[in-house]
Amino acid sequence: MRTLCVVSGGDAPGINALLGQYALLMDEALLGAMGGFPALLAGDVQPFTFQQMVPWMGRGGSIMPSSRDPVLSESSAGERLREVLAAHSVDNVLLFGGNGTLRHIPPRLREWGIPHIGIPTTIDNDVPGTEMTLGHDSACQFAYHAIDAALATAHSLRGRIFMVETLGGTCGNIALAVAQGAAAHAVIVPEYEYQEAWLAERMRTAVEKYGYGLFVITEFARGARTLFDELPKLAGIRVRDVRLGHAQRAGDASHGDRVLAARLAGAAYTALRDGATSGVLVVRGGQIVLHTDALPESGAPTPDFALYSAINGLDTL
Repeated sequence: MRTLCVVSGGDAPGINALLGQYALLMDEALLGAMGGFPALLAGDVQPFTFQQMVPWMGRGGSIMPSSRDPVLSESSAGERLREVLAAHSVDNVLLFGGNGTLRHIPPRLREWGIPHIGIPTTIDNDVPGTEMTLGHDSACQFAYHAIDAALATAHSLRGRIFMVETLGGTCGNIALAVAQGAAAHAVIVPEYEYQEAWLAERMRTAVEKYGYGLFVITEFARGARTLFDELPKLAGIRVRDVRLGHAQRAGDASHGDRVLAARLAGAAYTALRDGATSGVLVVRGGQIVLHTDALPESGAPTPDFALYSAINGLDTL
């Protein structure tokens, strides 16, 4: 069986771990498109063996470059894709991607008769139909390193507010998970509204009680670009700003993501070996399941409002 892998959209920790695990199961080299579907249509394909992948398996990002260019919407894309796959004797495709990739590309591959399995791969953990996406756990782990380092200063130089901005776009799942794990005093996510005066009082109370205040905010949440200037005026306390940025995508693969990568690789290999022609692997009830229908348009995991309320002290009001 000859499998070709494509990363479409954003990179995420755990991709390299899955590639290594999948290559270990194969009798011959795993093929990879070196730049998403544009590279694949151009025939830019490279073989990977397990031995080659070993030094990369713990590293974040992807050894295979990705692309967001919508080249599959071109009228000749299907024919060109089949020609490239035939030239490399490819039997099936392993597709790494997030919400947009896994909703839009599998239907095209199905229409063109190209056997494939999709792997939910995004640090945002926002793919409908799955409880967990590859990369989310590692992104949270990366945030803890930055927060722990910042809180060393919080312990040594008291009387400060620490504002930690995570990635996540318009989805607050990372921020909420990190806020819980880091024992933050507040969390701000795009999905739920808040008042600046409330946040200022929340932080002022934390500083008085614990010597510092910590809140986590998603990059596109309201206030992500203004609270650094506004909060000191409202609370009368200095604010220290920690923005994780795209470095959060490149953290080393965590134990949780390495195990998830191994499970997904095994499930994908088995499904394709046994003749599966289409589907996306999802996590449901802790189990890996092959979802053969189109992913739902809605139903992505959203920040747990009960947890959001508990972190922000709203459940005691």
